[in-house]
Amino acid sequence: MSVICGIYYTDGRAVAPETGVAMMDKLGIYHSDISGTWNVGSVFLGCHAQYVTPESAGEVIPYHDALTGLTITADAIVDNRTELSDKLGIDHGKRQEIPDSLLILMAYQKWGQDCPRYLLGDFAFSIWDERQRELFCAVDHLGARAFYYYWSGKLFAFSTLIKPLFVLAEIEKKYNETWIADFLAIPAVMHQLDPEITLFQGVYILPAGHMLSIQPDAMKKRVYWQVERRPKLQLKSDAAYDEAFREVLVEAVHCRMRSVRPVGVMLSGGLDSTSVASMAARELALAGRRLRAFSAIPMANYQDWLPANRLADETPYIEAVREHAGNIDVTYCRSEGKHPLSDTTRLLTMLEHPYKIFVNLFWIDTIFAAASEQGIAVLLNGQNGNATISWGAIRPYALSLARAGQWQLLLREARALAERRGRNPLRTFLGLVKAVMPYPIQKVEYLVHNRDTNVRALSPINPSFARQMRVEKRFAQYKYDPYYLNILDSFEYRRMLLGLDTFSHMGPINTKLGLVHGVTLRDPTADCRVIEFCLSLPEAQYVRDGQERFLLRRAMTGILPDKVRLNETVRGRQSADWVQRLQPQWPQWPQIDAEIRAIGALTAEREYLDVDRIKRECENIDVDGNGLVDTHNLRMIIRSLIFSRFLRGEHK
Repeated sequence: MSVICGIYYTDGRAVAPETGVAMMDKLGIYHSDISGTWNVGSVFLGCHAQYVTPESAGEVIPYHDALTGLTITADAIVDNRTELSDKLGIDHGKRQEIPDSLLILMAYQKWGQDCPRYLLGDFAFSIWDERQRELFCAVDHLGARAFYYYWSGKLFAFSTLIKPLFVLAEIEKKYNETWIADFLAIPAVMHQLDPEITLFQGVYILPAGHMLSIQPDAMKKRVYWQVERRPKLQLKSDAAYDEAFREVLVEAVHCRMRSVRPVGVMLSGGLDSTSVASMAARELALAGRRLRAFSAIPMANYQDWLPANRLADETPYIEAVREHAGNIDVTYCRSEGKHPLSDTTRLLTMLEHPYKIFVNLFWIDTIFAAASEQGIAVLLNGQNGNATISWGAIRPYALSLARAGQWQLLLREARALAERRGRNPLRTFLGLVKAVMPYPIQKVEYLVHNRDTNVRALSPINPSFARQMRVEKRFAQYKYDPYYLNILDSFEYRRMLLGLDTFSHMGPINTKLGLVHGVTLRDPTADCRVIEFCLSLPEAQYVRDGQERFLLRRAMTGILPDKVRLNETVRGRQSADWVQRLQPQWPQWPQIDAEIRAIGALTAEREYLDVDRIKRECENIDVDGNGLVDTHNLRMIIRSLIFSRFLRGEHK
């Protein structure tokens, strides 16, 4: 993939050559196979490209077409090349010579600003139309590639990274307190409620499925794709649904394996990544090739503290997939010596903002590094499978049935669920009926039963700052539920999981991790064809007779080993060892404790963080490690410490 940047002075000023050079220097911190710039008058475009696909080798980027007056810079992999080439009338003998950026440019020539609707893949691009004096920009359907921009009315600037924007004197590096309030107040790991804002004032992110055009007198932003209800697909049998499902998933995996170097997969023991891995392995086997898998496992000497239905080490399920496929080689990554406070300086510099995914980031970073060492160019995963291929959650389904007045069917499903799980049918039914209860009642019940484990305890925000920023009103405005009670039916729940805020959070993280390690992360379960297909299926394909994830379990018969395919009793728990990884640091606790107690020395820390609570909760940490497991107060303290390190400039 690539990093791109650009400048357009809509007031006609010329872009100074040294400004473009400075932007490219900031982008050039990562390896690139080729770099290029294009600068005429008030417009500058730049790109540092990493070769991933066979067609990208020898690509000229930015590319200027003197005949049409169009110039493109792009960070893109187009997945529907055959379909697109057919529609564009490209001769079969010439198709392999055309890089993806040129395909996008040809699509723009044919369909104009409707061209993103015809593209599939992961992309962010910008096209300068000299005749119209217009700059057109777009990102892919799911926002897999980051695209930051600034617009003042006289200046439009964009970049894959944030820091290159600050070489422009007009863009002030000033924190956006709305983003900070969201970041600190939201109990989840997501960053902000508004999917377009960033940590810095005036700097925005172009959300998934959006495009914008900049003319001398205006900027226009439009949505070209979004998650929405689809007409129901009516097929004759379960077997027909299974076949149609496999066809869509196989194509989503296949098109993401176009690579000049080996393809790998992030593999856990769950249904999503194992399905992606199995599909990829079957395709590679036809060519006598092997798939390289990378799996995170707990540290050596991990002491299991989880209940019987949760599993920290998913090796038995991973091994079942490896043996079943026959051509998967697994690299197990223990991330020895790593813990949630490892490498914060490097990670803060990479992400360009504070982060809350410290429980997972260290092992994800380790997997990317291992993949890079083995020469992997494309790393597959199943990150969004819970909302697509393995959808099938009983509670949202129960709400869907209740809203449709199908109480008899709901009762039958409750009985079947109770039988499958060995539970009391009446209690199971009443448990599902809770999903229908009004939110205020559910909230009261939650607070009564979760006094000590209230998820809002994860938030270290200063109450005064929260009131000043009207956090509660923002929660209501964006319909955010900080208690995760989620009174949502099946469609609403999936739309939430596939929301713009999710992709504005994950897209930049995945982009930057990939750039650091020279590995492109690609998710077949987020293919918009997969999403649209899955949203078109009747709910009875996903939940039936008390069995969740019914479609995937059927469709993967013979492809996944039954140990994985039929597993309904045990679920993996990623990073169950994160607290134990910190325990070897307890001899150094005085230094960490001193750093935590120093929080508040900066004016910004006192303004944003609940300093008194942080220090109070610090007293409750069991530094001897006796019975120390995953706790809200420790998570809150680590979040505060990482945020403090960002404010203190560890990322510079």
